[in-house]
Amino acid sequence: MYALQKDAKEFGVSSAEVECFLGILAFTGIVKMPSYRSYWSNETRYPVIADAMSRDRFEQIKKYLHFNDNLTQKPRGDPGHDKIHKVRPLIEMIRDNFMKIPPEEHQAVDEQIVPTKQRISLKQYNPKKPHKWGYKFISRAGESGFVYDFEMYTGKGSVDVSDLGVGADFVLRLARGIPKHKNYKLFFDNWFSSLDLAQTLSDQGILTLATVRANRLKGCALESDSKLKARGRGSYDWRVETQSNTIVVKWYDNKPVHLISTYAALDPEDTCRRWDGKRKEYADVKRPYCVKEYNRFMGGVDLADMLLELYRIDFKRLAAGQKPMNLLQFKTDVARALLSGASLATPKRGRPLNSTRLDGQGHFPAWIESKQRCRVCVQAHSKVKCVKCEVSLCFTPNRNCFLTYHTM
Repeated sequence: MYALQKDAKEFGVSSAEVECFLGILAFTGIVKMPSYRSYWSNETRYPVIADAMSRDRFEQIKKYLHFNDNLTQKPRGDPGHDKIHKVRPLIEMIRDNFMKIPPEEHQAVDEQIVPTKQRISLKQYNPKKPHKWGYKFISRAGESGFVYDFEMYTGKGSVDVSDLGVGADFVLRLARGIPKHKNYKLFFDNWFSSLDLAQTLSDQGILTLATVRANRLKGCALESDSKLKARGRGSYDWRVETQSNTIVVKWYDNKPVHLISTYAALDPEDTCRRWDGKRKEYADVKRPYCVKEYNRFMGGVDLADMLLELYRIDFKRLAAGQKPMNLLQFKTDVARALLSGASLATPKRGRPLNSTRLDGQGHFPAWIESKQRCRVCVQAHSKVKCVKCEVSLCFTPNRNCFLTYHTM
């Protein structure tokens, strides 16, 4: 449809080709090259990608790939205008599938930045994230790093479900998918939190623990910073709001930190290791239970960011009763599965492929004197070559490009 709108030309594509296209994108996150054309270049050719689809076909799909009809987008100023109309169906599809996964008991809401170089008003800045500029998403993730739900931040009014403020609205929106009154716990930081939000979630049957800004405590009187500092690192003060059974704790580390919770309080108290700048040594600092609990479970979204950064396009799933699959192996298996329909793609242009590599006959490794670039992984060099195909291939305990080349 977009090809007709843009260039007035017909453009047909099969589901197998789209899967192949996505498989290529997945492999580009594993094997890095300066540009995507390098995967088809004679000097740096990567057969897993180059044999699956021609470069011209890849560029055609890339040029016309769209997820929504541009003609149905409401103009700016219209009450129904959607800033992310172009990707809305894709986002909803991904979210619906994420929410089919059984939830973990401890989940966190936090920001994610998806990097982009586009000059667009939706781009946000966050100096605390690895990619400081990009699209801003508010996500709900478990302690394993799996993202269960997310919402794109498009400015004030992105989500409007209450009168508690922008941050609270995101938490309430994302909390809809959490089972109620079943001891599930939600963590978030002081950009989102307030006494009213904690009490609202408690009424809905969701337990919470969050840091909170002092000016959102509705005049709750706690010991001053100077008094806590005089008592030393690890000192704290607390108050309980009896009607909603909500506790507010002020803990002094290098500076005061305020926490609010509807389930975690002071005991059991323990200690944590902190660097003492004056004594130039580590010291044990006491901390209430709520601080320990917050530090343990707040990092789910940050873990998701780390996993995404490993190979950029990523997905993690834990199988019950089985050893978790290595992330790189999982990504490789998904990419291969998507490429399995490559034979249905349009014929490729360029030099003919070496069909004998897949015939399963007479392919034996031989030792050569000098290392040559591996035909599969490109970045490595090997002293092993196939006597029939006359190409160098890695053949080590950690990497078997010899098998990959002759089976894919």
